[in-house]
Amino acid sequence: MGVSVSDSASQIDLSARKWLRPCALGVCVSLLSFALAMGVAMWLYPGGNWLDRSAPGHRFFANFLCDLTQPVSLSGVENRLGSRCAQFGMLSFALALAGFFGLLPELFAPGGRAAPWVRALGGGAMLVFVAVPLTPSLTFGNWHERLALLAGTLGLAAALLAVHALWRAPRRARSLGVLGALAVAVGALDAALFVYHLGDAAPPLLVPAIQKVAAVLLCAWMLATAWLALAKARATRP
Repeated sequence: MGVSVSDSASQIDLSARKWLRPCALGVCVSLLSFALAMGVAMWLYPGGNWLDRSAPGHRFFANFLCDLTQPVSLSGVENRLGSRCAQFGMLSFALALAGFFGLLPELFAPGGRAAPWVRALGGGAMLVFVAVPLTPSLTFGNWHERLALLAGTLGLAAALLAVHALWRAPRRARSLGVLGALAVAVGALDAALFVYHLGDAAPPLLVPAIQKVAAVLLCAWMLATAWLALAKARATRP
């Protein structure tokens, strides 16, 4: 008995989506590694932030995430071990981003043109982001800010295209677009505040605080995407 064209296409589609489950699990594991490593880095951080360099320890809403990657804290104390933990955490986040931008287009409505652009821009953001924690500002000066802005611009462009595509997707993926829109809005606000206060010796508390909110929303969006991808992988099992 022959195999119909539709059966062959279905088999190819199922084979192509075998990577969904390991990729989604990889996003979850990478985000867990990020959270654990950054938690340890926060615990080890000696102290100091841009508003108060004498402040003891890490302040969640006063310190930037990249403060943790500095080999010497803003209070002037050596932070070698903590900076290594933070760099590992940020690189884990880069891996999560790679998986995230790979998974997102699988949830778009068929026939759209956004998928290759989201993957290309997201991949570019991830590659540039890898360099951000490895170029702390106290050592590399303005290169740190330039790389962070480039990674953020590419990432926001990819995310904005993804949100637009998700709005045209089936209902469950459309709900993901709502969370994505919120993450993009706060991320854009964070980028705008960062640029506006770029030359300030001591940026206001709002800037690092908004960065944390944007990071939490992005992590939530990434986890929700991984969860929907896992559900899709289960639904397409033969």
